[in-house]
Amino acid sequence: MIRAFLMFLALTCCAGCNDTPSAPTPKPPPTPVADPPEVICPAPIAVSALTSAGVNVTYVVPEIRKGEGKVTLACTPDSGSTFPIGVTQIECVATDSLSRKSSCTFSVTVAGPPRLRAARIMAFGDSLTIGDTAVGVGDNPNDFVFVTVAAPYPAVLGQLLSARYTDQTITVFNRGLSGEQASRALPRFIASFVADRPDVVVLQEGYNDYKDGATEAIGIENAVTGIRELAGEARRRGARVFICTLAPGRSGRRQILSSVLETINNRYRDVARAEGAVLVDTYSALLPDVLGNVSIDGLHLTSIGYRRVAETVFAAVRADLEVK
Repeated sequence: MIRAFLMFLALTCCAGCNDTPSAPTPKPPPTPVADPPEVICPAPIAVSALTSAGVNVTYVVPEIRKGEGKVTLACTPDSGSTFPIGVTQIECVATDSLSRKSSCTFSVTVAGPPRLRAARIMAFGDSLTIGDTAVGVGDNPNDFVFVTVAAPYPAVLGQLLSARYTDQTITVFNRGLSGEQASRALPRFIASFVADRPDVVVLQEGYNDYKDGATEAIGIENAVTGIRELAGEARRRGARVFICTLAPGRSGRRQILSSVLETINNRYRDVARAEGAVLVDTYSALLPDVLGNVSIDGLHLTSIGYRRVAETVFAAVRADLEVK
């Protein structure tokens, strides 16, 4: 019995003799942290304003890359803000949940509205300045009456100028007189100039000088002399002067031959050069569509022709007087 007890003790003491020690539990790896945020701004923006007050600009939100957690973006000035004329720098800052920041900048350039170095324009001339046109009253093309078109060239010119120079008040005075000769127009011109105080004078006269001249040579000389006097007076009074060439004619009762018109227009070119005036070549502008631009009397213009004159004068005024 003692022997059995000793064996039991031996077995009990060696019960864990073959057990190996357990390995320690590994620690979890650290949670990865994203790279700092990056913000990528759009390309520079260029816009135009209709007034000197500037313009509202809505821009594309910059692109955000990387960053930890929620990334907020703040841009100054905000998209949709009113930007003044000139260049404005926009800064955009991205901030992630670890308060790490990244920024970028881009520019908004606002061009101001176009401006003209003049605001008061006097259109001085005869019935083609008033806007008279011949309207047939029967089958005979020589039977017509004169009426005034709804939109003579000075009115259309005013519309074109106002549509482009939206931040200015442009006034165009129609100072036409039917039947007037340029060589006899100086007193009326001075009175009109004093009343209107124009910065710009547009001259369109000479038809009646030629038609009422005792001879062709006298008629041509009277037209040229009259335009020279009017242009010189306008220049001395400080106005910028534009001289329109005489319009082409077409077959009709009041037609002036092309050879005569070309002679007068070449002389007008000389006057413009001598007086420092701008020559407006309405002859060339109307020539490609004479039947559409000139009415059935062969001299006055149609509504289409008067609009074409206005467009040609507008282009000349813009090229010469628009602030660059």
